[in-house]
Amino acid sequence: MTLENRLSDKYRPYVIMLFTAVFVYGLIYLFSGDFCLTARNPYNSYSRQSAAWLSGRFDLGENVPWLELAVFEGKYYVSFPPFPSIIMLPFVLIFGIYTPDNAIAFVVSLSSLVYAYKLGYKILGNKSYAILMSLFLVLGTNYLHISLWGSVWYIAQNMAFLLTLMAFYYSVTENSKHSYIALFAICAAMGCRPFNALYLPVVLYLIFIREKVKFLVSAKRLLFYSLPAVALGVFFMWLNYARFGNIFEFGHNYLPEFVNDPHGQFYAGRIIDNLGRMFFNMNITEFPMFHGFAFWLASPIVISYFVCLVLYVVRVVRGTVLLTTCQENRPSDNLGNNSGLIFGLLLLTMLHIVAFSLHRTLGGHQFGSRYTVDTLPAFYLGMLYILRKLKPDNKIYLNVVPMLFGLVLNFIGTVQFMAYYYG
Repeated sequence: MTLENRLSDKYRPYVIMLFTAVFVYGLIYLFSGDFCLTARNPYNSYSRQSAAWLSGRFDLGENVPWLELAVFEGKYYVSFPPFPSIIMLPFVLIFGIYTPDNAIAFVVSLSSLVYAYKLGYKILGNKSYAILMSLFLVLGTNYLHISLWGSVWYIAQNMAFLLTLMAFYYSVTENSKHSYIALFAICAAMGCRPFNALYLPVVLYLIFIREKVKFLVSAKRLLFYSLPAVALGVFFMWLNYARFGNIFEFGHNYLPEFVNDPHGQFYAGRIIDNLGRMFFNMNITEFPMFHGFAFWLASPIVISYFVCLVLYVVRVVRGTVLLTTCQENRPSDNLGNNSGLIFGLLLLTMLHIVAFSLHRTLGGHQFGSRYTVDTLPAFYLGMLYILRKLKPDNKIYLNVVPMLFGLVLNFIGTVQFMAYYYG
């Protein structure tokens, strides 16, 4: 094979995926009023916080009534985890507080597609399968709804989604030095969405599998691999302490809505009602919509995941699939073959959803089930590992049906939602 053919074969999947994504995104822009890459984002908390940092202060210096700001000792602070403000710093230097947030979100979403493909190919070893599954994850789920808007609520989720995929990918490559990136990425994801800390054990386990050394030796290496992540975590804690006198407080508890709620931000008494909404609310036509509807309907990749999981369990019981298998002919032999990872990911995603159910709002105005988008990278990773064991061959293309359903549903809901703000 000539060099030209090898390059063509290498980059063809990216051309297919990115063309498809840009086409879908272009249609969203077309039908969403004035919403576009260059539309100004009034919900620019992170850029305002970056500008405050650059001016030498932690608080914003004023109340911006349409933003969710923490009020502490008479000062107004951004109430969300701070990592996106780090990303915004160079953009603020160029554009001021009105950074091109929608364009940044667009780039992040395309990057998520690329890393979903890279992860899929690394585990499945088939480019066509990886293209299908990555498009399913990014365009055929509720991620589509949060992926393009640069508002403070959505762009943090968008970045956390990408960073979690990156953490998983750099945990399964052959290069042990990628552990630095994997651990830094999962820490950065936690700096966007704190509950993503649930997936740190997955990253650590995958790195341990890759090291192929005794536990104590691997633990020592992990200490070095974690140094950039620890530095970032120390910055987060220092920033929290400098603002609120508590290394674990990033400001949400000082939002007026939670200060005035006798139960605060998290309360166990909300679990039943919120789980009912996330699992059983089938009202997809309500508008404007608060609290959201069934997450598996908004993200049908979850349905595919559970179908694959049931098939896997049945085959294990019948003995046609082993709980642990010998090394297979895959692009990498350090991926781990035990069922502990598959069922561990299932447990962590369920714990993640229960953690969301403690919250007061489930995400406010939205389409679908916005909070649960955070679980999708883990569902995706679990499904890839299950498919790796099932060897579905062409049956994998049955996923086109739920993917198209998810695409149409989230496309319509997103267009309606964005037209509401930019129509």
